Amino acid sequence: MAEKVRFGIFPKLLIFSLCVALIPLGAIVYLSFVNMSTIGDLLLDQGKKSLEDLGAKVIEEKAKSVAKQLEIYIKTHPNKTIADLQKDETFKSLAVQPVGKTGYTAVQNCETAVNYFHPNPKIVNMDLHKLASKLPQFWKIMERSLGGHDSYGYYDWQDPDGRIRKKFMYITTVKARTADGVRLGVAATTYLDEFSMPMVKWESTVSTFIQRKLRLFYSIIAVTAVAVVVASLLLARAITRPILYLAHVADQISTGKLGVKIDIKSSDEIGVLITAMKRMQRSLALAIKKLREQRLTPRR
Repeated sequence: MAEKVRFGIFPKLLIFSLCVALIPLGAIVYLSFVNMSTIGDLLLDQGKKSLEDLGAKVIEEKAKSVAKQLEIYIKTHPNKTIADLQKDETFKSLAVQPVGKTGYTAVQNCETAVNYFHPNPKIVNMDLHKLASKLPQFWKIMERSLGGHDSYGYYDWQDPDGRIRKKFMYITTVKARTADGVRLGVAATTYLDEFSMPMVKWESTVSTFIQRKLRLFYSIIAVTAVAVVVASLLLARAITRPILYLAHVADQISTGKLGVKIDIKSSDEIGVLITAMKRMQRSLALAIKKLREQRLTPRR
């Protein structure tokens, strides 16, 4: 009677095939994901930085443009003091201009840091030294501009909702004095994420693209795994069926059924085994025949 197989060729072949097929494929998928993510992050970071640099340049040009406009206005109105200019709606419209969507320009005394023009009425005529402790990064930029120097830099600003967002500010000096001898500085500032917003949208697009590719890779792995299982099953059946059949034939031969017919053919190693079993079958049959003849032949 044939013995029951506990861990046969099929599971061994299946495990081997899965390891050979899926481990390299999994490694390729992982490396592809890492490379795509790295390249995507690099491109996004570089793109974001480039847009922020471009935004900083736009802010700088805005500050210099407003300073030039104020210079021309002051030179064409040489008798106006700072008090007169604060009442002049035309000058106020030149001093406070939008920068981007949420930014603005403001004008302060470039010697004393007293603000004269600002979109927020509460800051008008405020000594900006008062913001030094609350907004230290902002004050460092402002402090460097005192004396008529160009100054710029980044600083954190807290929105009404509590969010901390990065701003960029550029300060330049108006090259003309008011009638009472005041030198003005123009500060242009806005949130930098206004300029990097396209990259935020692009980041979402890149992330969606990577996720789609990952799903495609996972699908390829799943299809490959199914194909490996099916191929392993077919290959294992092609190997085990003749072996099990020959085991059954051998079991019958062991019980004395030497005439059992071996009804399979194969041209591979299984065929060699079949030939050997047929030769063994004929040899056993011949040996048993000779033994029987010897028993029938009377002794002298």
